[in-house]
Amino acid sequence: MMYALWRLTLRNWKVFVKDRANVFFALLAPLIVLALYVLFLGRIQVDGLLASLEGMGVDPSAEVEAAVQSFCDSWMLVGSLSCACITVPLCACGIMIQDKSRGISAEYLASPLPRWLPAVSYFCAVVFAGLIIGGIVFGVCLVWLAVTGSWFLTAADVFGSLGTLVLSVLSSSTLLVFVVGFFRSQGAFTGLNVIFGTVVGFLIGAYMPITYFPEGVQYFTLLIPGSYSAGLFRNFMMQGALDNIASALPASVGEPFADALAAEFSMHFDFFGVAEIGPPVMAAVLAGAFLLFGALCVLVFALRRK
Repeated sequence: MMYALWRLTLRNWKVFVKDRANVFFALLAPLIVLALYVLFLGRIQVDGLLASLEGMGVDPSAEVEAAVQSFCDSWMLVGSLSCACITVPLCACGIMIQDKSRGISAEYLASPLPRWLPAVSYFCAVVFAGLIIGGIVFGVCLVWLAVTGSWFLTAADVFGSLGTLVLSVLSSSTLLVFVVGFFRSQGAFTGLNVIFGTVVGFLIGAYMPITYFPEGVQYFTLLIPGSYSAGLFRNFMMQGALDNIASALPASVGEPFADALAAEFSMHFDFFGVAEIGPPVMAAVLAGAFLLFGALCVLVFALRRK
């Protein structure tokens, strides 16, 4: 059975990779984040933070400007990586819809394979696609930081980011497999893909910090697992750049300014004005989402068998 599962998973992965348009759209949201940052948002963010420092009576030196630039670079890369952990599994779910529309799913039912095997192979292929392509995006992010001189990561930060990548892909994959399982037509799935791929960057704070949104929208983002994924990535990939800013500024300004940046760029969440959510709780929410939607997938499959 394990060999059959591996062969079906590999088949689904190959179908996904051979559709270059699908792979492109899977990476469209991260590419949009990158393009917006390079063309517009990057300079705006840097200038805004430097203006804030001037308002605090600090004349930004070249060292301070470089530190601010590194922080903004890290924020942009976190947005791209967080989007990839969602959009890649979503596009990989399209294999399920293709097989339904082409009658391949019906052939699986008529074969001697256990009924659970094709379903599990789809999920494994979605996770596999998310980890492989997400890992490539993560590698590109690390290269960007190293080349631009914005590398302030420790070994613990890198491994923590890798763990966040795995947890993010697992949680988003279970959620998306559960949702897409109710779709039957390619047109409906395409509509979901376009709409979700467009808004996901806003909802997780990839295009602009969540704190810039109205309070109601900020609270709504707390219901989206991807927001906690982005929050975890920020804590691992931006903390070193944040500490670098604090050390480059005078002692009387550095710590307060760094604390304000951490709040503004959602490195921790204000949970409906009741409590502050840090990295351990963010990881717990992602793990809980994985278990919850995994259980729902199993439940729906069991009900359909009856």
